[in-house]
Order: sequence, then C-alpha cells, then structure tokens
Amino acid sequence: MIVEVCVDSLESAIIAKKAGADQVELVSESSIGGLTPSLGMTELVLKNGIKTMVMVRPRAAGFNYSDYDKEVMLADVKLFKEIGAQGVVFGSLNADSTIDYEFTKRIVEAAGDMEIVFHRAFEVVKDKVSAAKELKKCGVTRILTKGGNSLIDGADIIREILKENDRPEIISGGIRPNTVELAKDLGLKYVHVSSSRNFTDTSTSGTGIYFGRENSPIDEIYTIADLEYLTNIIKMIKSK
Repeated sequence: MIVEVCVDSLESAIIAKKAGADQVELVSESSIGGLTPSLGMTELVLKNGIKTMVMVRPRAAGFNYSDYDKEVMLADVKLFKEIGAQGVVFGSLNADSTIDYEFTKRIVEAAGDMEIVFHRAFEVVKDKVSAAKELKKCGVTRILTKGGNSLIDGADIIREILKENDRPEIISGGIRPNTVELAKDLGLKYVHVSSSRNFTDTSTSGTGIYFGRENSPIDEIYTIADLEYLTNIIKMIKSK
C-alpha cells in the first residue's frame, strides 16, 4: 500500500519521510482539519524530495464556497502547480451537501496533469457510490474517505464504492493500529495516516495573555509528527 501522512509543517514532513511515508498531504491548521499551507512551506517540502499533495481549503467550517473563495482556490492551485507540487487536495459542496461538480471541473482544469484528491467533504454526501462515479467523470484521481466518521463504521460503504470499476482510487483515512488489517482486507491501494506529539511554546505559556480565544490551547500548544508512532504503523501497513 502507498502510505500518505498528513503534516502541517516542514519538520513534520521530513519526519514523515524518515518514517517511511510515500507522500504527504501538506496542510496548515491540522487541528481544524487542515487549511491551505503557505507557498514557502510547500516549496521547501518539495525541495526535500517529498511527494506532496497540497490542501486547497481557504477557510474553516464547511465546504460551500463563495465566488471569492473559489477565486482564491483556483489561484492557489495554479501557484502550487507552478512550483511543482504533485497534487492538490480539495472538496467543494453545494448548500444542500451535494458535490459542486462544476467547480470540481474548474479545479481539475486549473491543475492540469496534477493528481486531484477530493477530501473528506465526501463524507456528508448521501449517495456516495453515484458521487464517486461522477467525480471520476470530472477527472478526480482519488477520494479521501473513511466512509463516515470512522473506517470501522464506514467499511461497508467503501466496499460498495470499490466494487465499481469507473471510480477514482480510494485513499482511506482512519488508519490506526486496530484498523490496519481492515484496510488490507478492503484491498486499498492508498491509506492516509497522521500522528503528532504536543509541544508547549514557553514564550506564551502561563503569561495570561491570549491571541485568539481566551483559554484556547492553541496559544501555548503546537504539534509535530511523531516519528516513533509513524515508523511503527507504516511498518505494520507495509508488512505482508
């Protein structure tokens, strides 16, 4: 299986590579599911020889984007393409939680020969099998999905999608030591993992000053990928 690790810093990307990852999904703000990372960070990750799928998500909350958001997303895709990123990760929904196929086509067109991953916005779509086939028609390469909130709960849905011939590849999230064998049983080609350790930034910790919401841990805590955990789980995934 091809292992992708979600990371939100250059240091974490390098750790993922050391742990044996085949590629990374590069984001910022992983604590809220990931937003678009900076161009500078993306360029440095690429310079370290790491295959990089770049998140294109301009804001938090859901995935029903304004025309302004869409303009930014298309511009980001073009810039990431120019610096050599191998793929982009995005998702766009209508207000009723159906997929915005027209905008999906615009992203695919802007990306050219880059790989296109439709992310976990897919989880809220009701008819996932039909949606997967439509995404294939749009030119989407892979769909990142657990089939719902967890791979254990969503495994049957993933099996149904995998029965279809005319669909994107599935890259499954929710990979933990207790779900590795399930991922293998499903016959997945791609899996998506993440793991991080918390670190305290002592420059602000305990000062009583806050820079966002009062008493929010993000003013004091940041995360870096966990080399030991990633090394062990990637070995589990890659073992016969």
